[in-house]
Amino acid sequence: MRRFLSPFDVSGTALDQLVLDLTPPSSPAFDHVIAEYNQQIIAALTDPCGERFIYLWGEPGVGKTHLLKQWVEHAHAIGRAAIYLDARSESLPDFAREARCVAVDHVDDLTPDDQITLFSIFNTLVDGEGQLLTAGRIPPQQLKLRDDLRTRLAWGLVFEVHTLSDADKLAALRRHARSRMVDIPDDVFAWLMNHWRRDMASLIDMVDALDHYSLALKKPITVPFVKNILKSRFNVQR
Repeated sequence: MRRFLSPFDVSGTALDQLVLDLTPPSSPAFDHVIAEYNQQIIAALTDPCGERFIYLWGEPGVGKTHLLKQWVEHAHAIGRAAIYLDARSESLPDFAREARCVAVDHVDDLTPDDQITLFSIFNTLVDGEGQLLTAGRIPPQQLKLRDDLRTRLAWGLVFEVHTLSDADKLAALRRHARSRMVDIPDDVFAWLMNHWRRDMASLIDMVDALDHYSLALKKPITVPFVKNILKSRFNVQR
């Protein structure tokens, strides 16, 4: 249930006092990534009889992390034990091998010990008919990892994740806003596309944040409202 705070003027102090967990975070949905040239990736990730080992690569901000998290949510939805791991910010745990589906992000940043762990996880999933989804900035053959792991990562399907066009991003943001039942005018979306971070993860997170603040302050989401939020909460001068 959404809880409303009493309305007050937007200020740094007031915003710091806001309770942001007004609504549960929305589960990622594959239809957020709607660019036609990435539909093949989505089809591979959702095919119950498809490839068990998939590697995604592409420039930072193209949506790899979003796809990995979507895949984990999809696995949970169909009753499979799944886990998302970020090699950039955490060590890979041995217990990950107990999951049926394992997603490992930023494999470029695997430490030597984590490379050994991922190799072991890979072998466990092979023997147990599990699935592994990994992602990095470059194709697997170019990764500076131990040879046996690099070879394993290139075993299955390899996809380059393409950058979404501005039209694709706008359509995805509109769809996400509708899924949260939040009214965001097109001029706000246009302003965010020109003044906020341009990767989809940041744009979607901003839509969620604006939804929270709008509910708490009982104010409509307008361009001036967004500017005040960015200035007061994120120290962004636009």
